[in-house]
Amino acid sequence: MKMKPLYRIIGIFVLLLFWGGSVRSYAQELNATVNINTQQIDASLRPRFETLKQSLEEFINGQQWTGAQFSNVEKITCTFALTINEVVQSDVYKVSITVQARRPVYNSTYQTILINWRDDLVTLPYQEGENLTYNEFNLDNELIATIAYYVYLVLGLDFDSFSSMGGEQYLRKCESIVSQMQSSDSNGWKAFDSKTNRHALITALLDPNQQPFRELWYTYHRQGLDQMAQSVDKGRSQISASFEQLATVRSADAMTPLLSLFINAKLDELVNIYSEAPMSEKKSIHDKLTDLFPTYSRQLAPIKEEYKE
Repeated sequence: MKMKPLYRIIGIFVLLLFWGGSVRSYAQELNATVNINTQQIDASLRPRFETLKQSLEEFINGQQWTGAQFSNVEKITCTFALTINEVVQSDVYKVSITVQARRPVYNSTYQTILINWRDDLVTLPYQEGENLTYNEFNLDNELIATIAYYVYLVLGLDFDSFSSMGGEQYLRKCESIVSQMQSSDSNGWKAFDSKTNRHALITALLDPNQQPFRELWYTYHRQGLDQMAQSVDKGRSQISASFEQLATVRSADAMTPLLSLFINAKLDELVNIYSEAPMSEKKSIHDKLTDLFPTYSRQLAPIKEEYKE
C-alpha cells in the first residue's frame, strides 16, 4: 500500500501536537455527510428517499478510494446535499447536488473550503433500497457514477493542495468516469452541453494550458494558508502572488469553469485574509480580484471599503 508523501506525514504530526491527541488506527479517506431535500416533490414520494441518505453515507465513507493511508485527523470533511427537484418518470428524478469539502490549515483550528460546487444537471434513476456498488471499470449506474465523480474530484483537489499536481491520479479517475458515461442520456457528461458541467470541469483541470490553476492551488494552500500561523504577511504574499496564475488561466480560456471553482470556494476567505493587509496591498488585491471576477464586485466590496479614504 502506498504511503502518503512526507509533507502529509509531517502535517499529521503537527496537527496531533496542536490538538494534543494521538491516532493509531487508519480509516477511509472521507468523513461525509449526506443531506437529502425532498420538499420539491409530492409528499407521497418522499418516504422512498428515507434510506438513501444512510445508503449514500455508507457508500462514500465505507470504502477506500485511494491507496493512501488517512488517519482520523486527516479524513476530509465533506457534505453532499441532494435536492430532489422533479419526478421525470417512475424512479427517475431531476436532482441538484451541492458538494462541499474542507481541509485543515496547519497549526490552527481553521478549515479552508476546498470545494463549494453546485451541479443542477443531474438526472438520477433510483429505486428505493437499491444496492450501491462501485465498479470503476464497469459503470452503468447514474447515481453511483455521479457520486464517485465528486468523491474523486474532492480527493484530487485535496491532494493538489498538499503537493504540486499531487491529485493527478484521482482527477484521472474523474476523467475515466466521464468517458464511461458518454452513452448516458443524462446531462452533465458530454462536451458542449454546458461550460460548467462535469465534463467541462474535469477537462479544464486536466488541460495543460490551464495547469497554472493547479499550481495556484498548491501555492495558495501549502505555501500560503499553511504558512500563515508562522507569518501572516509571508503567507498572504504567497496567496497574492498566486493570482497571476488565475490571470493566466483566464487568458487560456475566458469561459473556464476553474474561475467559478475558485471563487465559489474562496470568496469569503479572501475578504477575511485581506482585512488586515496594508492599505496599498488591499487596493492592489481588490483591483486584481474585481478584474478577474467582475460579477462579484459587490461581494468583494468589503476589501475596497477597508482602504477607502
